Amino acid sequence: MWPSCHQISAWCLKRAPVLIFVLALLVRLAVIFTTKTYLTIEHTEVINVATSLATHGTFADAYGPTGPTAHTSPLYPILLSLIFRLFGTGVPGEIVKEVSSSAIASLLYAALPILSTACGLGLATGVVAGVGGALVPVNFWAETKGSFEAPLAGLVLVLFCIASARTWRSKDFSMRSALIVGSISGVGLLLSPNFAPITLTTLFLGYVLSGRANTKLYIRFVAIVLGIVVLCLTPWTIRNYVVLGGPVWARSNLGLELYIANNDIASANVSVNYMSHLFHRAHPLASAAERAKVRTMGELPYEHEKLATAEQWIKTHPRRFMVLTIQRMGYFWFPRMVRPAQTMLMGLFTVGAVAGLIRFLRSGNATAWLFLGVLISYSLIYYLVVPQPRYRYPVDWVLIFLTSFWICSSRYFLSLVGVLVSYSVIYYLVVPQPRYRYPIDWLLIFLTLFWMCSSRYFLRLERKVCNPVP
Repeated sequence: MWPSCHQISAWCLKRAPVLIFVLALLVRLAVIFTTKTYLTIEHTEVINVATSLATHGTFADAYGPTGPTAHTSPLYPILLSLIFRLFGTGVPGEIVKEVSSSAIASLLYAALPILSTACGLGLATGVVAGVGGALVPVNFWAETKGSFEAPLAGLVLVLFCIASARTWRSKDFSMRSALIVGSISGVGLLLSPNFAPITLTTLFLGYVLSGRANTKLYIRFVAIVLGIVVLCLTPWTIRNYVVLGGPVWARSNLGLELYIANNDIASANVSVNYMSHLFHRAHPLASAAERAKVRTMGELPYEHEKLATAEQWIKTHPRRFMVLTIQRMGYFWFPRMVRPAQTMLMGLFTVGAVAGLIRFLRSGNATAWLFLGVLISYSLIYYLVVPQPRYRYPVDWVLIFLTSFWICSSRYFLSLVGVLVSYSVIYYLVVPQPRYRYPIDWLLIFLTLFWMCSSRYFLRLERKVCNPVP
């Protein structure tokens, strides 16, 4: 006997994370093997370090033959080096790298229904966000190429938010909760220093939102979390002190990035900096002269020199620095992508996230402050350096999640229909092409999912799945 529609829907809903993972991975693999991106092998700092680890066993040569480095955080190059040791640094290794990065990105979207439930929102918002993100890989290069740690950092951030949301809602500040949050934070900091402000901000907000009911218990919770973080970072810090001559706890490249972003010919737009050859003249990855300086001086003295130069320029050019900072804020939240449709989509996700966050905060759900804290604390450093679309990828899912929450608020349904109607009017007068519709394809997907997830049938099914009758 064939299963009923109800049974099929219940089966799919129970396995939403798995189905979203499969869907996201198939979409990304289809694009990878259609466009053959694996034939282009990049040599970023992360790839160079991973190659050095795989071939020589040394964490070195981020810019070329420049010696020991702390330009990158340690965890992702170490993981990449395992791939390179097994499959080589040619096309086979590149294929495995891109497939692995796609799988990590797919896990990120698959975790959104779990996050939605942890926040007390039910499954609808998470399913819409997960399926939407799976079907629309707008920041495709960042999540599939695997040349940087962005997808893995995004996945760890999702896990951090799930753990924090559960802790906040249950007010469970036990040792077990502290061990979970601290371990995720420690792993995150071995991937990216951005987890430091995120962790500190989240701990502060957790104390404020808990009503300060049991200060002693919460202080113990914070102490355990920070203690685990320190334990995770200690081996890396000691290594840098011994090898580089200074206690670098995360990455050493802040001075260089500040210098690239703040000088007489710097632009807030990364593409302009490439066209003006600033990058090729000032960055050791592209400049032989700068590589020679790193090799001669050592990485830390070189970075200290760049930091001092950047600080001096900022002090003597405060107005220009302020203008660049404001422009960089704009480029971070509204990045310029390769294709105009991608640029429009990235901007729409930002606008939708603002609307969703306001709605979320007004709902009285405490976990809304978690997302606000993550977005603010994560983005601050990128107002001081030249922003790139890959920098935003670890929080792109936050914007998609908040946009989905806004869409799942039925009162805005007619507004979204109005957006569709007003956008499409002009194309009734000209010959339509599929590319004309791409900027609103994501909205059609989200509205379809909203219709499905807001139906009485779905809500009734969700209650049965999430609260089964014994």
